[in-house]
Amino acid sequence: MIAWGALQNPEWTREVELCLAFAETIEGANLETARERAAALANEGDRTFATEAPASPAELPEADSRLADYLTRLQADGADIDAVVREIAADQTFAPSPSPERDALEAAVTAYVRPIPAAQAERNLVAYQALARIDPEDQTYRDRVARYEQAIEAEREQLQRTARALEGRLVRTTAEFDGSSWARHPSSPRYQDIRNYVTLYLIESGTGQQTMELFFNYTSRSGWLFVDSASINIDGETTRVPVGQWFRDNDTEIWEFASLRGDAAVSLARRIAEADRVVVRFNGQQFYDDYVVSDADKRVMREMLAMWDVISQE
Repeated sequence: MIAWGALQNPEWTREVELCLAFAETIEGANLETARERAAALANEGDRTFATEAPASPAELPEADSRLADYLTRLQADGADIDAVVREIAADQTFAPSPSPERDALEAAVTAYVRPIPAAQAERNLVAYQALARIDPEDQTYRDRVARYEQAIEAEREQLQRTARALEGRLVRTTAEFDGSSWARHPSSPRYQDIRNYVTLYLIESGTGQQTMELFFNYTSRSGWLFVDSASINIDGETTRVPVGQWFRDNDTEIWEFASLRGDAAVSLARRIAEADRVVVRFNGQQFYDDYVVSDADKRVMREMLAMWDVISQE
């Protein structure tokens, strides 16, 4: 008690005075020894406090540089704005304080999301999730996030219903020899010599094993291209189409085609189906021809993929 110094709680004053008053009568108590020990402890505390060095600048936590980094990347020439916005949306610990830099970042993301059509629910959702990270106090951003989450869920449920009904509506061709079959979406091209297209088929062996086939078809009325490879540009990213041999046939028109199956087919089909713009370049021996994948073809692939997700889990 002697070492406590001045009491902060005046209600304890009476109790402390009584303890000190009766200290002489308590067996084994030595008031002078207590005072000496209290003084020694006080001096030791003063020395410890005096020798403690303040934290050096290197030991202080670094300032969060993410705000400046995101802003710099968004404002850079040729910036991949989609990638930066996705990164902000996924950054759960990003919570910048109000500042001119935060206002600038918010304005940049707002300018990005404004022209996105409402039908592109996924892109809108990510953009508003990013804005809600930047300014969590803005109720409008939270409302938009909730709205697009509901729209995506409703679309997903509708796609599941369509997928379950689609299997029974597929146009199926069965081989008499071994019972194997291939089945197409009723909205996919019936004949190969009609137009260029990319589509998905459900392939089933004679023993009942199923897989998906991604099919690339080139057709022309003016002559052979002699396609030996193809490239695909998906929202600005170009890669080689990983197919093997190209085949060709003709009657009054010509058509050339190739395909791939299994997980690689499903993975590439998902990228095509969900992209904004997809261009397939058919590379011939001397020339090439480009095909912009239509919204109808992408819708067919989305529905076939949804059906595959259902039947492959059964």
